[in-house]
Amino acid sequence: MNAHAPILPILIPMAAALLQMASGRVSFQRAVGLLASALLVFVTGWLTLLADDGLLRVYALGDWPAPFGIVLVVDRLAAAMTLLTAILGFLVLLYASAGFDETGIHFHPLFQFQLLGLLGAFLTGDLFNLFVFFEIMLLASYVLLAHGGGLARTRAGISYVVLNLVGSALFLIALGLIYGTLGTLNLADVARALTVPGHDHALARLAFALLITVFALKAGLLPLSFWLPHTYGAAGAPVAALFAIMTKVGIVAILRVQAIALEPVMPDLLDNWLTTLALATVAFAALGALAATRLQALVAWLVLLSWRGWSCCRPAPCW
Repeated sequence: MNAHAPILPILIPMAAALLQMASGRVSFQRAVGLLASALLVFVTGWLTLLADDGLLRVYALGDWPAPFGIVLVVDRLAAAMTLLTAILGFLVLLYASAGFDETGIHFHPLFQFQLLGLLGAFLTGDLFNLFVFFEIMLLASYVLLAHGGGLARTRAGISYVVLNLVGSALFLIALGLIYGTLGTLNLADVARALTVPGHDHALARLAFALLITVFALKAGLLPLSFWLPHTYGAAGAPVAALFAIMTKVGIVAILRVQAIALEPVMPDLLDNWLTTLALATVAFAALGALAATRLQALVAWLVLLSWRGWSCCRPAPCW
């Protein structure tokens, strides 16, 4: 059973969302969502305990070997982020079940799909599947942001959708360049291919620069953080709370790519500016919090401030 533990955080919200779509009754959707979220907390806690031994767990879907198949990789960071996501998701769903979920339609299936995207993004060991989980996460977030209606949410939703569509297009371009240059999108295999002579080094640098730019946009790193306070301030409280963990996907993705692929071959791609931009984002968010005149805006700036220390981290390669 331990061998299949990495896939469970993805299967649980997927099954819950499909089951919720089978019935339009909010009471049924609430029960399924709360049960699935509680089970998710248990499973991710179990996964975190398993990962505490320091071993790297690789799960190959369909038993296809890497780099040809889809792989999920569990280490301490991935397990901790899935547990944090599950706990936050359960608490947010409890709050939303008090009536917020009735202010719009399809809240519960979309909530589960967003959890699916978040958890998959933390666990995947493949850049293309990271893109897939990003899109699942973002598609759900587009609708959840507008949940409850209102002019402010509509305006924030339009700019949020346009911005992320641009980011997704750049993401796909970067993946095409990486695959065309290195012949693989498996992150561990990308690290190996970068050390093999014969590839176009300049094109690979361009591809990874695009990729890091997309991750910085998702993470809200200055100067790409202008969208975040307005979006968070307009979203409903449960949605904004879940969005807080969503932006950490970008930060974890930067750390993964930096530690696994870039550090051995092209460390200078991030060394000269990542920490500087992270500290600048901290200063920018602090000034925004001081200038905020509404509680929602203040919370949005404080959320932006709270996670910037992650961007200053330099994890040791673990794959």
